[in-house]
Amino acid sequence: MPATLGSISHSPADKRWSKDGAPIAAAARNGVVASRAALASARPQTGGASGWRYSTQLNEQLTSAQCALDYVEDMLSQLQGFKDSLSQQLTQRRLDTEGLNAQRDALGQAWQRRRNDSAGSLDSQLRLSLGAPARQRFVARGLDLDSLTSGAPETLVFSVGGGAPAAVRVGEGVRRDEALRGLNQALGQAGMRCELDDYGRLGFSCSERDWDSLQGALTVRGGGVRFPGGVPQPLALEAEAPALDVSRWRVDDHAQVRLALQDVLRAIARLQQTHSAIDGAIAEARQSISQLSRTEEQSWASGFVSDFNARLNQTADFNHLQQLVPALLGISRYRVLALLSLR
Repeated sequence: MPATLGSISHSPADKRWSKDGAPIAAAARNGVVASRAALASARPQTGGASGWRYSTQLNEQLTSAQCALDYVEDMLSQLQGFKDSLSQQLTQRRLDTEGLNAQRDALGQAWQRRRNDSAGSLDSQLRLSLGAPARQRFVARGLDLDSLTSGAPETLVFSVGGGAPAAVRVGEGVRRDEALRGLNQALGQAGMRCELDDYGRLGFSCSERDWDSLQGALTVRGGGVRFPGGVPQPLALEAEAPALDVSRWRVDDHAQVRLALQDVLRAIARLQQTHSAIDGAIAEARQSISQLSRTEEQSWASGFVSDFNARLNQTADFNHLQQLVPALLGISRYRVLALLSLR
């Protein structure tokens, strides 16, 4: 059965956030035009309304992937031009710092447009996110699983922007999975998720759209053990370092140009990985749409149920359940009955 695209992970940095079970993690100025052309070529021509109805989500993901591809190709072109300029300047006695600074600043402006130009499908680590907006990963100072599962018991009360407070019990006797579940329940109402990296370290994520407003708005009140009591204190949040940091590239002398050239080469390699991941996502979406166009409705539904049950019943792996639960949030018995009544 053709599966809906979820997440694409393509670089070593992705592994740091690969256990959150969320849709994880490239876009151009002309992405909308190009994506419409892609949709036209992928639109099912046969199979009736049924195949088209089920391929709508895939088409939306194909649109996002095409926007990401356009953005990545534009950035690769600019970076390649900057790399050539840096290499050429190293062979000259006198540097054209004005010209190099202009190219660097243009790259910085293009990077600032990443979220808009990629239709929200690329995060700051150039991870492709299809079917859900890209997320910003961050850490919160003072919140780590070792301190939350040892020491004197304490109740932490979290609040975001003066919203409804949520309490989490921490300290000795609280297991790691219990602490993680409690944090997710407390912070989930504000659109945040708690995540563990491959080393068991605690991290968080929120929609990139919410990142600016979240800083200074997330507060915690403790009992004097890990955090002070009384007036809630803002949590210090530190964002995951972006894949490209153009502000670091200095070109005032030959030594700086060499360092900048090394960073540019790494950035090009990173973008090429993203390009390959997007190519794969686009090919998968088109193949799925093509299969859906030839599948009648009852056959599709039976295949979906079988695949869903197989994923849900895989033994000894909580991650599969963790991936499925968010998709079911907000789907009540009454919604299901209402949908069934349409048949």
